Amino acid sequence: MTAKEIKRINKEISRLKAKVIRLESEATNTAPKLSDSPGGGSVSDKIGNAVTQITDIQREIQNLEILRNSALNRLSRDIFEENCLFMHFCLKYSWAKIAVITGGINSPDNIRIRCSNYKW
Repeated sequence: MTAKEIKRINKEISRLKAKVIRLESEATNTAPKLSDSPGGGSVSDKIGNAVTQITDIQREIQNLEILRNSALNRLSRDIFEENCLFMHFCLKYSWAKIAVITGGINSPDNIRIRCSNYKW
């Protein structure tokens, strides 16, 4: 696993969560139509379809979170790059804060580059 793969998983999780929110809002938008044109279908069909899609998406989110968390749990605290990746992804520390914590020997950009190229 690499930092780029973790970032890709995080982006995909965020995208799927936004999709769930959109589906929920579309499904619960059951306001009556006030125009003379006929309706598109029953409300229950829209809600039933949305529930099925939301369930599938939530299962996919859960699988991605399990994959991400298992990869992050394999990080060793003894290896410099893995320790920095742990602080960045799990503790949500910035690269600048990690540089200070590690003694200021490396610049934030240097640490970011080392960790981005590191594979565990």
